[in-house]
Amino acid sequence: MTFVEQRLLPQGFDVKTNERVYNDDGVQIAEFDIEVRGKVGSTNFAWLIECRDRPSDGPAPGSWIEQLVGRRDRFGFDKVTAVSTTGFAPGAIDYAKSSGIEIREVIGLSPDQFSDWLAITCIHQTNRVAILQHTKIILDENESEERKSALSEIISGKPAHDAILKSSKTLDFVAPEKAFSYAASSKEALFDDLVPNGPGKRVRLYVQYTNDQDHFVVETSVGAIRVKAILFEGEIRVEESLIPLIGTAEYRQVETGHPISQIAEFAPQKVHGLEFSMELHRMAESGETHVILRKLQKDA
Repeated sequence: MTFVEQRLLPQGFDVKTNERVYNDDGVQIAEFDIEVRGKVGSTNFAWLIECRDRPSDGPAPGSWIEQLVGRRDRFGFDKVTAVSTTGFAPGAIDYAKSSGIEIREVIGLSPDQFSDWLAITCIHQTNRVAILQHTKIILDENESEERKSALSEIISGKPAHDAILKSSKTLDFVAPEKAFSYAASSKEALFDDLVPNGPGKRVRLYVQYTNDQDHFVVETSVGAIRVKAILFEGEIRVEESLIPLIGTAEYRQVETGHPISQIAEFAPQKVHGLEFSMELHRMAESGETHVILRKLQKDA
């Protein structure tokens, strides 16, 4: 919903999520799901969107609407919208109308109800996989024995997933296995003769880092040592899989039944070792479909 509202808002509005509010003593007194602030003409406008997702508790009750009325008055919001994934109890709908609380819902729909714009039920995903087995870091031949020994101390016995390579461009630390994956993926011809989900093949890649603005260094006890080249040895293969559609829903106004957007969500997928979920959002007003690739937290 945050993405949908951001797309529909005019420029100049600020959207914050899970914003915590503290009193003068540093004690948390509230947390806002979605807070929207901006100017309408010359007037400052504050809008709060609160979401309720409690399938086991049934429709949202009138007591929740009462809480939102209190929150609106206490914190000075010009508009408050209540969004429920389980609908609203009849009393809650009546109270929301009389109290000026806008109500919306997110309801699950069958994929058949999306057939006018969503023709797929799965995504065909192809991954190029590179598994590092051995690495040799090569320095400039003019480096002193002291600096070579310092490098050896750092890399000795380190696993391939240990991020010891520092990018001179971004200052990020990269593991040798990641550097191998990037290097292999940049040479598309390496994968041409591989059968998807079939056996892999062994490769040796000698990669030189000659760009003075974009190369790797290794931090050691005697300072940063520039990496001239890396000899990678490992295996590559091609993996194919189907990413299924796991949910379709509609975000809409309760009183009118007017849809705001329809959402299709696909199962999480891995890209370069990171897990993402993909969502398609179709805006009811414009008919535009937006593709969202959302990085998932490790503990999600």
